[in-house]
Amino acid sequence: MIGEAVREVSEKIEIECFPDAEGILKPEFDADILFLDIQMPGIDGMKAARLLRKGGKKMVLVFETALEEQVFRAFDVGAFHYIVKPFGKTQVKEVIKKAIEQAEEQNYIEKIISKMEENDMTRSITVKSSGTNTRVLLSEIIYAEIFDRQIILHRNDHDDIEYYGRISDLESIAGKDFFRTHRAYLINLSYVKSYDSKEVHLPDAVIPVARGKYQELVKAFLSYHMRRECL
Repeated sequence: MIGEAVREVSEKIEIECFPDAEGILKPEFDADILFLDIQMPGIDGMKAARLLRKGGKKMVLVFETALEEQVFRAFDVGAFHYIVKPFGKTQVKEVIKKAIEQAEEQNYIEKIISKMEENDMTRSITVKSSGTNTRVLLSEIIYAEIFDRQIILHRNDHDDIEYYGRISDLESIAGKDFFRTHRAYLINLSYVKSYDSKEVHLPDAVIPVARGKYQELVKAFLSYHMRRECL
């Protein structure tokens, strides 16, 4: 019935049916929407869903079950909807329409995130170091420090770069993904391993947190991760 309902909603959708969970648990399997029967032979639908989520699969999950008490477990694996047997074609078609809308929204959001990450990886500054203009990707900078009017850029898997400049100018260019923990230090929040009111731990470096900066640091760090999780 579900296959018929899908075809009536849209003829453009590709449909594939599996007798058990073996086919959907193969690494190459992917789908935008997946209907799962909780009571399947071998690996049941709930366990299959957990394995799919553990493997990073983000498809829209819709469960079908004859046991209504099972539906609460469905939301533990991020299920979008459920239908309880026996169900009619009209009910299934409504669920399919909503699932399609959800899948389209997820795909749109993923494209935005992908574009943002691409932009983040290509944002750069050009600095004059040792008489040479050098392009530096912001994503490579772990932190910057200023000493004797020279800014030192400590980079991930690259040599440090030194140039004359103002760290406040670099702070303005770098944007919200960076935070000024101290008048002499600007850190890239993506590299923060841990922090407290006195210091921030970065790869191969411990950066001081100035008095009065801790609350701002907490807000900046949480804001950074909220942007990453929500966009």
